[in-house]
Amino acid sequence: MSNLPAASAKPEIVPISDLLDSLMSGEFRVPRFQRPYVWSPDDMIQLFDSVVKGYPIGSLLIWQTERADISSLSSIGPIDLPATGPALRSYVVDGHQRLATLLGVLRLPESHPRVKMDDWRWWIAYDLRAEQFVHLKDFHEPIPLHLLPLRSVLRTVDFARRTRDIASSGEFDDSTANELLDRADIVQRAIRDYRIPMIVMKSGSLDDAVTIFSRVNQRGRDMTPDQMVSALTFRDRAEGDFDLAGSIDYLLGELRISGFGDLQRRTVLQVILALAGLDFTRPSYEKIVNRTSYELMRPAVEHSEIALSASVNFLSKNIGVKTSRLLPYASIVVMLAIYCSELSTDQINSQVPHTELLKKWFWATSFNGWFAGANTTDLRKAGDLMRKLAHSAEDSIAEFEKFFFGRPIRPFPESFDRRSARVRASLLVQIMSGSPLNPQNGDSIDGSAVFADVEARDIPYFFPNQRRPKVSNPANRVILPEGFSRNARGAFLHLTNSPQDQTILKSHFISNEAFAELKADNFDGFISHREKSILLAEREYLSQFELALDVTGERNSEEVDSDE
Repeated sequence: MSNLPAASAKPEIVPISDLLDSLMSGEFRVPRFQRPYVWSPDDMIQLFDSVVKGYPIGSLLIWQTERADISSLSSIGPIDLPATGPALRSYVVDGHQRLATLLGVLRLPESHPRVKMDDWRWWIAYDLRAEQFVHLKDFHEPIPLHLLPLRSVLRTVDFARRTRDIASSGEFDDSTANELLDRADIVQRAIRDYRIPMIVMKSGSLDDAVTIFSRVNQRGRDMTPDQMVSALTFRDRAEGDFDLAGSIDYLLGELRISGFGDLQRRTVLQVILALAGLDFTRPSYEKIVNRTSYELMRPAVEHSEIALSASVNFLSKNIGVKTSRLLPYASIVVMLAIYCSELSTDQINSQVPHTELLKKWFWATSFNGWFAGANTTDLRKAGDLMRKLAHSAEDSIAEFEKFFFGRPIRPFPESFDRRSARVRASLLVQIMSGSPLNPQNGDSIDGSAVFADVEARDIPYFFPNQRRPKVSNPANRVILPEGFSRNARGAFLHLTNSPQDQTILKSHFISNEAFAELKADNFDGFISHREKSILLAEREYLSQFELALDVTGERNSEEVDSDE
């Protein structure tokens, strides 16, 4: 095997004293992206209680690299660190709070103040009488002998002096002194001998570090790859660095106004890379942070803002997609942004060229699963065709149609799962074709708003108590806003054959036959009739784009094909 990966992640077990020595020497660093020290005094006490009792305190996640461009904290807790260190450094990706507690308490200078909480929280002692840890916040010099400051337990001279004072002070009788000395010895040995597991990522590649981090991180850190790579390579603006994560934050903030602020960060990154002329199909973080790429990406961010705005505007006005939560594939935005980036300002501000073709492209790829089956080569070619189409190159339309429209439209799915592009496409058709009405008062329902609300639960069922897989049938779900119960059947049973009530039923694809089965509490009959109504609506809607449903294809019961 000659092509072994250049990175590895393997566990190591290190004594506390060795770990703190590495921190003090500058070998171990804390990257700037780590949050400030936030532990409470009680959290600190609990950590040392766990150490002395031999309980696990969790493993540390370390990235070991020779990179010289990683910006790190100049201090950890109250301890200043050396500005220089060995060429091979270990960066603490996860474990800052625990390390800061151990280092700050055990290596605390004797002159450190203890007046304010930010100061006295580092002064922890073990009460040899009460056999518990305490903070020395109310004590003045000298510290009572029955309190063993933890700053002395790993300092041989300080610990020897402390135990000698206990033995010779005359404050305790021989029996009590020996008992206190035994307890001090137990605490000292427990801390000295305690070993901490570390997962060490050994790699010179930023790509490997990001990949390994995402796979071994089990502490639930909410950090995306672009945020991690930006944080690890962070420098001040005066040093000329490009803030990738900050740029994505800005673009998402701008998109939030249009209902697309929930786009995946990776999608926005792909747009930036594509407009910078870099490979957007498989982002290389190692290449992203080099100086040449930065110079390309700075102007690409500005272009991306214009292209993304034009793309979501097109989706909203020409397609009817008003929230990213109903977007069948995130790659649709990437491709539209590539197309719009090649247009002039006048073209963007007026009618976008090829509007009808792009509408057909949207519905074809959403219903035929094109992006789910596309590889990196397909995506690169798709981007090239978008650029070619924007410039109205000769034969561009024919080549475009041949590339995207060859696959059959997939049949109606058997399972409702919003991670399915086919399900989201069907919901879009239901919203635009049916224009759902409130069964209680006949008012219009904003279907896009129903799905855009991140706090809202998923849409209710007609028959919620059926067993799987029956209950999961998409025809068993109905687009209703918050306020309706999980069981939506009762909200429709009061309706009659009046024209107004018939309009409400039709807006939810409930035919007369389906309504009769709903009132009869017949699940199978209702689902069969409602499926037919939804399929008819899809067929009629797609026919305007000369797209036909595949009536012979096999239905998929577990259809999840999101490209996010």
